[in-house]
Amino acid sequence: MKILTFEYMKVRLTKEQKIKIANSDDVFKVMQAVLLRQNKLHRRKEYFWSIGLNTANDILYIELVTLGVLNKVNVDPVELFSFAVQKKCKKIILVHNHPSDNVTPSADDIALTHHLVTGGSYLSIEILDHIIITEEKFYSMASSGLV
Repeated sequence: MKILTFEYMKVRLTKEQKIKIANSDDVFKVMQAVLLRQNKLHRRKEYFWSIGLNTANDILYIELVTLGVLNKVNVDPVELFSFAVQKKCKKIILVHNHPSDNVTPSADDIALTHHLVTGGSYLSIEILDHIIITEEKFYSMASSGLV
């Protein structure tokens, strides 16, 4: 069992949960477990995570970048990319939850994604996807052509 350490928690991934990321379904399985471990009160806030990957798409880290409110989260690009740079990750996946249970990206979600993709390109860090999750479902911006 591999343990990934977070700022506020430790998440244990079972052998059945993939550490190698092949697609957005793999990301959802891991991040759904993270979201479900939050107590009910805190699940009603937006969380924004960064998942750092090595060149073989193995998860190197999952970092809680910021915690927002019910319908908004502010992401500072310096905070987002600092851990990826420190860990020398060339690829990251962005994940945030929508407490409303609606996985459709907002105009702000799309604008933020484009802003971060541009910033990552200057650092030679590829953003593979931005995934919006709920407890039951997810939306992949890469699969929809938005990344």
